Amino acid sequence: MAYSNLAYELEVQQPVRKKKPQQNRTVKRNHKQMLNRIKNIRRMCAIVVLAFSAGFMISKFVTVHETQQQIASLEKDLTEIESNTSQQIFDLEQSVDLTEIEKEATSRLGMQRPEKYQTIYVNVKQDDVTEMTAGEVEGFKNRVASSLKSLGSYIVELFSIK
Repeated sequence: MAYSNLAYELEVQQPVRKKKPQQNRTVKRNHKQMLNRIKNIRRMCAIVVLAFSAGFMISKFVTVHETQQQIASLEKDLTEIESNTSQQIFDLEQSVDLTEIEKEATSRLGMQRPEKYQTIYVNVKQDDVTEMTAGEVEGFKNRVASSLKSLGSYIVELFSIK
């Protein structure tokens, strides 16, 4: 008969081998290199975003400047045209001689001046007259529309470049 022992068998654990110091160093070095690469990629992304932002801002300022130059040019043209128009109106008024017109009207057309007792009626066609009632002017819809217009102009003024 074999006798058995109820005691647990002791399992002998193998001693844990420590990694070679050189191998541990390479893992740390690879980890540091990976972190440095990630940092460099983040830096490059930030630089690219800043460059695009700067380019966008510069293009907007250039657009605003060009628009201001166009406005100045158009205003100059407008003042020249207005001065030319006023000069032409002045020349036209100077060229018209009312005595010649009256002489032409009485001699060639047979017209005559009205007497003091005569009443003269002139019919003026008024196609461009608009009539509005107080309800249309002061109605709820008009108040809402005017408040929305003022809000819109405020928002545009808030975001406009000055």
